[in-house]
Amino acid sequence: MLELDSYETYYILQVLALDKRFLDPRRSLNPTQQEKEEGIIPLTDSLPIIPQSYVTHSLQVEALRGIVSIPAKLESTTLVFTYGVDLFYTRLAPSRTYDSLTDEFSYALLLITIVALVAALFVTWIWSEKKELRDKWR
Repeated sequence: MLELDSYETYYILQVLALDKRFLDPRRSLNPTQQEKEEGIIPLTDSLPIIPQSYVTHSLQVEALRGIVSIPAKLESTTLVFTYGVDLFYTRLAPSRTYDSLTDEFSYALLLITIVALVAALFVTWIWSEKKELRDKWR
């Protein structure tokens, strides 16, 4: 939880999601090969601010007082709530939601595929039994 100093100072802020590797104290100007393999980013005089990494998108949170971030039960997901004069809530998935199905996912096609595979398994099992019986008669 991040708590800002007081309501006396008037903040209009956007919330930025920053990769934790930028806060690694082991960063140096010239990382060794081993540090590069560990994913340590070289030290720079400023942090890169990528417009797509703003959690609040194009919205601003007026008089930002604090930020609360908690993990969700869904893998790779964090819930972020900011408060002040404005309230803002969002769900973040830094690793993308690779393990979640989209709204456009075709459950009917999945069901048809499973039924077709079960039917193919049954048919090949019957053919195998018939072939085995024919081989035994020879």
